[in-house]
Amino acid sequence: MTEYFRGLFQKTGIHAGARAKFLSRLFGIFSENIVSIWADDPRARYENLGRPTVRSVGALRGYTLDFTFRERATGRVYVSEMKCEIEYQNFRYFVLERADQLAHHQKPAFQAFRDAANRAPGQTVHVGGKVVDTDGAILVWGAITPAGQEAVMKEMGFYDVLSLERICEDLVGWRSERYIELLNTRRDWCNQLFCGLLGETGEAPQDPGP
Repeated sequence: MTEYFRGLFQKTGIHAGARAKFLSRLFGIFSENIVSIWADDPRARYENLGRPTVRSVGALRGYTLDFTFRERATGRVYVSEMKCEIEYQNFRYFVLERADQLAHHQKPAFQAFRDAANRAPGQTVHVGGKVVDTDGAILVWGAITPAGQEAVMKEMGFYDVLSLERICEDLVGWRSERYIELLNTRRDWCNQLFCGLLGETGEAPQDPGP
């Protein structure tokens, strides 16, 4: 799916830029749901325990990240943050190829995430109101190369780097019913909106829910 996934967003033509911005923002609305569905599937390497709140030593506040992954094979637990910057700066960060592509993430929440990757002394992680012992951190990106994955893991200390590209590939290969339902529902919502804006008055399909 590699070239196909990237080609969904990167096209040539007169409206290529506007198209890329629109589709990237649209995908970003539900991309976290895709990762959650993947992690809920027993065939996935990790399961999601919920959103973690990470507090580093000396910090005035904690920061809530995207996922808490538990590796099914080992039971080890990792905090996780997703950065899916597809169209941003003309696709500069879409495919992770080098560790320096993370340099622009300077906010305190990302620093707390990096501290978790290196198991900073005194840092605490809460999930569902309970303190959880963690073993590091996992980054989720849009798409990655093997060299980029290796470089980021080595230089940043992440236990793993996952890609939405590969996650979608897994879900397609598994014929995940929840993934299919998610996409069909969002497609129906978009069709209802655009048909309504065009003044079309046909009966809208039944909304199956989120």
